Amino acid sequence: MGMNIKTFFVACGLITTGVAFAGECPASLDWDSAQTVARGIKRMNFKVDQPRLMENYIVRVDLREPGLRITGSHRAKEWGEPMPDYTNRVMAIDTCRQKTRDFLEEHRRNGTNMVFAVNTSPWVPWTKPFTHKYGAAVDFLVSDGEVVSHTQRRGHMLVIFTNNVAVITNHIDDALVPSVAIAHPGHGPSCIMKNGKPTFEGKSDHKPNLAPRTAIGLSADGRWLYALVVDGRQKGYSEGADMTDLIAVMKAAGASDAINMDGGGSSTLVFWDKKKKKAVIPNHHDAKRRNYRPVAINLGFYFENSAR
Repeated sequence: MGMNIKTFFVACGLITTGVAFAGECPASLDWDSAQTVARGIKRMNFKVDQPRLMENYIVRVDLREPGLRITGSHRAKEWGEPMPDYTNRVMAIDTCRQKTRDFLEEHRRNGTNMVFAVNTSPWVPWTKPFTHKYGAAVDFLVSDGEVVSHTQRRGHMLVIFTNNVAVITNHIDDALVPSVAIAHPGHGPSCIMKNGKPTFEGKSDHKPNLAPRTAIGLSADGRWLYALVVDGRQKGYSEGADMTDLIAVMKAAGASDAINMDGGGSSTLVFWDKKKKKAVIPNHHDAKRRNYRPVAINLGFYFENSAR
């Protein structure tokens, strides 16, 4: 196009949907031009063609917005019982698998003013026939202050305390657990950025390992939470992202720390469209079938009734 990518970015602005950039991810995203989902929550999506075609969908949440509350997938009614549809070994039930859109819509039917939801942590089992009703977290998991999985705390996780203070950390003191509202673990290499610099746990991502991805980021002051989904495995549309790509988008969005979450067919963003009065999924894993996977762990953002 003969235009510097930064100039092109400024000229176009980044508004709502379908903005394409001739080059790599821009150095910064223009949140002033983003679409408002609800008070304190904005979203945008954009495509880049370098280093490859990537469709990016990102939401920014103001954790200091009055009345904002955060919830996650709860214990199944059968919590702790052996999974009846998984016989390879004994595995205890943590949650019921649920599509992210269904997670949001169920909360709204039950009177919760949920406006945005995203899949988060990895889970098991993921074996044939891939239709298991239940899921088990692979690391320590807390939703709404309730410990859903007592699995040993091993990796980095998104931790949100009851006062909406959020951190990405690999350690929670036992004394602090009662004040934790959300603890959703990441997926290897888990923590991908700390203090604005890349950091990988274990093997570095030397070769592009392209896939649909979900990531969560936090600003340096902890005010802003960023939820990112990148479509992938669709030649000519969106090839997917590796960890380096996620870091580039998170830095452009304004994140200082970021964590990789469950990707692949699990990656899903959902927001409530007030005008259409329905849940909308902007990303899609399959351009033809628009198939969405039931996942074991979702994260949702809502407002108290008094703050609608």
